[in-house]
Amino acid sequence: MTKAYRAQTTKKRIKPNQLDVEQAPATSLAALFATLPQQTSAEHFYAQPILGLDVPGISPFYGLHLAIWQIRDKDLQQMCPLTTIDGRHRFLAWCVVHGRKEYVALRELIPFWQTLSLPAELPVTEWSGGISRFMQLVIMERKDLDINSSLATSEDQLAVLGWFWCAGGWRELDLAIVEIPAWQKHFLIDHDEIDKTCFAHLLYQYRADLRAAFDLTTTRGCGGFRHWLEHYAPQETALPLLTQVKPQTWSHISNKSSTTHQDFGINLIGYAFGELGIGEDVRMAAHAFQAANIPFTVIDFPPGSNIHQQDRSIEQWVSSEPRYSINLVCLTALEQLRLYITRGAHLFRSRYTIGYWPWELQNWPTNWNHCFNLVDEVWAASQHIQQAAQRASSVPVLYMPTAVKLPDIDLTAPTQRRRFGLPENKTLFVFSFDGNSFIERKNPLAIINAFHQAFPLIEDAVGLVVKCMRPDIHNPAWQTILTAAKADNRLVILDARLSKTEVLELYRSCDCFISLHRAEGFGRGIAEALLLGLEVIASNYGGNTDFCRTAGARLIPCHLKATNSNDYVEGQDNFWAEPDISAAAEAMREVFRVRQRHTKGNISIERQQQMKDLFSPEIIGDRYLERLTVLKNHIKN
Repeated sequence: MTKAYRAQTTKKRIKPNQLDVEQAPATSLAALFATLPQQTSAEHFYAQPILGLDVPGISPFYGLHLAIWQIRDKDLQQMCPLTTIDGRHRFLAWCVVHGRKEYVALRELIPFWQTLSLPAELPVTEWSGGISRFMQLVIMERKDLDINSSLATSEDQLAVLGWFWCAGGWRELDLAIVEIPAWQKHFLIDHDEIDKTCFAHLLYQYRADLRAAFDLTTTRGCGGFRHWLEHYAPQETALPLLTQVKPQTWSHISNKSSTTHQDFGINLIGYAFGELGIGEDVRMAAHAFQAANIPFTVIDFPPGSNIHQQDRSIEQWVSSEPRYSINLVCLTALEQLRLYITRGAHLFRSRYTIGYWPWELQNWPTNWNHCFNLVDEVWAASQHIQQAAQRASSVPVLYMPTAVKLPDIDLTAPTQRRRFGLPENKTLFVFSFDGNSFIERKNPLAIINAFHQAFPLIEDAVGLVVKCMRPDIHNPAWQTILTAAKADNRLVILDARLSKTEVLELYRSCDCFISLHRAEGFGRGIAEALLLGLEVIASNYGGNTDFCRTAGARLIPCHLKATNSNDYVEGQDNFWAEPDISAAAEAMREVFRVRQRHTKGNISIERQQQMKDLFSPEIIGDRYLERLTVLKNHIKN
């Protein structure tokens, strides 16, 4: 990825059976990544070895390995602790057998594969000279082969070579000709006559059926075996890989070649169809680019399987390959890391890459600092995100609000209330959240507590609607919400999947949107409620403060509170805000009093227009165009 513009704008071997003895000192991911050279291309950065994490006799532990380990917090981090040599050894074995199939960037990690192509350090036998470090790792991971991974005996060494070259091991691992080192070919094909090679001896020793068919103490048996080698071995074994000659000196260089992409425009990358907030970010960016006549294409990067993929509103702009000179990645920083690991460098080489990254807590997570190597600059949808990222970033961080666009909604509020089964003559407060967004951060319990403080049970002219998608049914906070709803029929819990339009129709059917969040990167739901003309009560903390003051929302005072790793992603040594429940209760009573006086409780038409001026795709698109025009000139130069 392009770095020129950034510069102008910123600133003794041990044996395998000893591998479980020595330990690396426990340290943070941030500290480990910080040992790598900074201000460099992503490919170079992640291709550097991390001192102190090497697996002696096997391989260094590279930055990309640590990045893969970081994103696999649900499995590999528990299975392969980095604090022990054995844990790192098992992780590298996983990378060889499974990771290379899952991750393009791992296949592109040339220094790793070059190291693994070296001969293994094993007790010397007639077979030891044909075994590579790559094979050692494969056998360690493939316990189903029932081969002792120490490979200390002639029998085990024969077994691994036989499985690998004679029984389809090379095919299972999908090896290419260029991945077989020359020394290994020379060890196995060590004679001009195929039946006199080490490979032929290996095959004969490994295959009992061949020994039974061909008696090599007889002329007939030797001739028959030679005939079998010439006519059948190429189909049944890896012999073609060992005998064909392929250029290797420049093979990895050609792999890095890339087509030129001089056309100005945007490759917009994100959850194009994902039904979640960050998916809405990429869809809104697409509408802004269209409004500003900026050439763009959308590249979908699917989220996890637990996220519905049914929002097809920008499907007409989706393509499979990048077309333009600038990437805009609408993902979290860690998801952009997953994008690079999964798809490889193809998306990024020779392109200027911008990360449109969300973040919610007070400080940028130090374990994500290395992700700045993936981008040339960062766009922040709020000043809250900008301030957090700027304190940690080695690249420019620009404040670039995102667009907020409403679909056409024609139903009247009473009609909508009947549709959702809501009472028609009550003042209704509403809040909506996604269970994937951490219920503790969204803080719906605070809303229920404020509602109860504001309105005793005898007050029946009010109601509170809590809409949740994908709740964690085992979360104590969610169970408390359900218990509260059973005890108070004024609380309506909607645990259902609604389309984006249906969610906005639900908002519009109510009187006031309330969000007592502890942290918010942007606050799209709050912005949508303001555009709909609702009263809004919101925490005076986070990205929503950029527009809530302008729009006349009722902001609730907060105080900062330390977080820990159980509270939120990267919550250790961080902060979020705790809203004042009493102040929120008073704000709810004030909204209720306004509605009871039968006066217009919604914000004025002028305020709605102010919101449109802030967030319309046309306004945001013009802001994008201004910045991208600057980049276009610099990239051209």
